[in-house]
Amino acid sequence: MTIRRFRAASHKDAMRKVRDALGDDAVIVSSRKTTQGAEIYAIGEADLAKLHDAEDIDATATPDFSGIAQQLLSDVQDMRAMLHQQQGDKVADDNRKRLYRQLRAGGYSDTLSRQLVALLPSALNHSNKTYPEALKWLQQQIVARISHQSEMQVHDWELVQHQGVMALVGPTGVGKTTTTAKLAANYVMQHGNDSLLLVTTDSYRIGAQQQLAIYAELLDVQMHALADGDTLDSLAEKMQGKRLVLVDTVGMSQRDQRLAQKIAALGSAEKRDSTRIVLLLNAAAQQETLDEVARIYQRIASVSDLIIQDCILTKLDETARMGGVLDTVIRHKLTVQATSTGQRVPEDIQVPDVEQLVADSLTADVSQSALAESEWEQGNEKLEPSQVFAHGHLIQSSMQALRNQVPHFQDFVQAWKQRVLPENWMNAAFPDELNMIRWAAPQPLQGWHHLTPHLGLNKQGLPLVPPVLRSADAPVLPDMALAPVQLFDYLPQTELLEVFSEHQTGWLATLNLNHKVTVQGQPRAVSELVKKHGIPLSKHTILYRGERRRLELTIAAAESEQSQQLVQVVYAELHGGPSKNPIQRRYWLADGHCTAEQVVERARTMMQLEEYARLTRLAWRALGKFDLDGDTQLALAGALAAVTLHVEYHSAAQFAGLRGELLSISGKRGRVQGDKLLPAILHVMHAYESLVAAGREIEA
Repeated sequence: MTIRRFRAASHKDAMRKVRDALGDDAVIVSSRKTTQGAEIYAIGEADLAKLHDAEDIDATATPDFSGIAQQLLSDVQDMRAMLHQQQGDKVADDNRKRLYRQLRAGGYSDTLSRQLVALLPSALNHSNKTYPEALKWLQQQIVARISHQSEMQVHDWELVQHQGVMALVGPTGVGKTTTTAKLAANYVMQHGNDSLLLVTTDSYRIGAQQQLAIYAELLDVQMHALADGDTLDSLAEKMQGKRLVLVDTVGMSQRDQRLAQKIAALGSAEKRDSTRIVLLLNAAAQQETLDEVARIYQRIASVSDLIIQDCILTKLDETARMGGVLDTVIRHKLTVQATSTGQRVPEDIQVPDVEQLVADSLTADVSQSALAESEWEQGNEKLEPSQVFAHGHLIQSSMQALRNQVPHFQDFVQAWKQRVLPENWMNAAFPDELNMIRWAAPQPLQGWHHLTPHLGLNKQGLPLVPPVLRSADAPVLPDMALAPVQLFDYLPQTELLEVFSEHQTGWLATLNLNHKVTVQGQPRAVSELVKKHGIPLSKHTILYRGERRRLELTIAAAESEQSQQLVQVVYAELHGGPSKNPIQRRYWLADGHCTAEQVVERARTMMQLEEYARLTRLAWRALGKFDLDGDTQLALAGALAAVTLHVEYHSAAQFAGLRGELLSISGKRGRVQGDKLLPAILHVMHAYESLVAAGREIEA
């Protein structure tokens, strides 16, 4: 696409040049008087139509430019709208402006509001009819950027399941003592009162210790008041045998000089690795205040080698604008663990419904936001292609996040840039991180002719890069066979299971419902065995393909039909799916020593990695346009799929922001899942190469 400039002694002569060069359907981008006469910028209608068709271009063939072309088109539309406005013509609705005003009216900052609306797809702009869709798109963008523990069942609420020290911090009056009591009550209902210790560090407020002491007495749990100047190490004896030590800290302004000392006192030498600091944020406070609170508390905690990445939103029933606190959560990459709406103990604390919070934040009366109107106009005085700049910033930000947060991503980038696998790439896999290995099925997917690579997993069950090819040139690494847990997409040979049993290696293997095992000397189909003799385990909520689903597990003891060794049949039901398939069922076989907690962890990992083979095939096809040999193409495809799953399922708040950015880049809506993240990651890599080539970015 080319925007051409025409100069002449008069505007009439300049227009004649435009018609002669571009035809009567030329689109005028801008027009102005000059000292020499007139100057017009214009684009041909055919070139403009090509931009409309950019969505139909093969994304693999031209991943660098199709998205940018759409953004350029939107910028041209913005320019035309401004020219019409200057000439007094009727201007088409600008949904970016409307969304910006809605965000500002809801309490979001100017910075975040502009970043979000600049990414609005051009198809959703300049039409009043598309505003509801644009608003829905905006809600999805915000939700994708907020890390949260939503739709949790009470029994797997992460805060209540924590083992170690958990301290609630925040300014005066944010609700720490009441929230401490609410969490303590929920904990006692699940785990009893013997394994809980309440601690208060508040020696300033009159009656503060007495208030928590009353709750402790009602719950029949031990409580201790930490003297001013003492640290948690002074309570080492009292903390012995306690599953959770819940600390109610003194409320202090973020500007109080004593805050650093109080935060440092929360660091226990014995329990530092299991110490969790949770920041309470008053949803009714101003966005600027909340931003300062989060920034200073996080900085002071880091000085004491502590991390603040969790938060609880309080006083939701007192706020008229929810955007300020959500803006702070996004900006400081916090995970929303709970919300609080009142004083009742334990009722008024809930798992967060982030989608509802975001929807509520975008219902403010825009007509009362005159400031947002003036801010928008001031920020758009210059005629700049804001979407193009926003897109470039997003590419660089996403690339930097991938480098910083995905282990060995840079090694993958280097292999991708060279289009050849380095000699030591496969041999350098998993130096100290390998905890599990997922052995792919021995047959390729239907409609494909390649075997899915094997995949190494870390302690969180997340994929490691690179994957391991199954060929003579890249044999299975010996270290993989030594992984303490082996996961199979198929049932391996009996001899291998016996080796695992001999070395007490944990394993989980996929079965079909008709597979037979031995029970009291009689062969039984696993489906029949589970139905008659299955023991239900606790229910858990897991993330699965972009949404939270309820996982219900049942186990039954049996013997392997071939070797007679003790095994466990695991039956899984995944609830909460689409209406056509609300329940998905799986059967696995596990070693006889596998505990209930290990069953849950392995089942969750197997469910989340189910799409690895499909994503590898998707990546392989996307890479098919390049001149790659077979092994290189398959290895890069497997690595791209592994990176995608790592980003999709990592629970850290930093990954929520990255997933939101990649969703923007993908141009798609709905759930954030692998088939949307993978092409976006590939696009980021392509586009970043273009930025580097253009001198817009320096390689790290």
